[in-house]
Amino acid sequence: MLFFTKKYFIADMLTGLIDMHCHILPNIDDGAKDNAMALEMLKQYAEIGYAGLIATPHIMDGFYDNTATQIIETSNKFQLSARENGYEDFSISTAAEYMMDGGFDKLLVRKEFLPIVGNQVLVEMSFLQPSLKVYEHIFQLQQKGFEPILAHPERYTYLSNISKILDLKKKGCYLQMNLLSLGDHYGSHVKKMAISLLENGHYEFLGTDAHHLGHFDSLKRLTIPKKLLPYFEALVERTKENLLI
Repeated sequence: MLFFTKKYFIADMLTGLIDMHCHILPNIDDGAKDNAMALEMLKQYAEIGYAGLIATPHIMDGFYDNTATQIIETSNKFQLSARENGYEDFSISTAAEYMMDGGFDKLLVRKEFLPIVGNQVLVEMSFLQPSLKVYEHIFQLQQKGFEPILAHPERYTYLSNISKILDLKKKGCYLQMNLLSLGDHYGSHVKKMAISLLENGHYEFLGTDAHHLGHFDSLKRLTIPKKLLPYFEALVERTKENLLI
């Protein structure tokens, strides 16, 4: 706790949590560049007090054309390395973060998804412009028996009106907040939107979206005011419940 400013370190409130959104698998997307870097990220998780993580590498048509088989193989190798380096009790599992783009249609046909938990699939949209088929993709995903978790809705600047985000929620999307959105890491607009969604209880999941060691440095410095504590603590517990922890 920062006594004089009445702010609290977020990292102190994450003990026992599983990070359900991160890019720790080595050399598979824009996350960890190699196994050594991935192990350093794992060390940071353990120091903060996380109980485990769900790796969610990007699947993005034309950029990260990962398949479920490739992701699982990479994850198995990393899990073996983690055990060999003393992380036997740290839970590591695997899913993916799916861009709702042209390649998403092919995945829908094959029903080739790695869920976060149960039948819940982590999806994202372009930061540059709205996904043209977002509502169609959400509907088709549900028709295939899956439930979408929309990654970091606070970061899509074209969803500047909270009602646009809540419309996606009404369509059946769960919402996942990035931890660093509560600070200045992504800018003041993202912070404002994240706080609004948090205060109104609209998020179901909490994740780091960690890509590199710098994200952990920022996370360890991140504080929130006392007035936000009840909402944040409620989201931590909600995340644990939704991940069946």
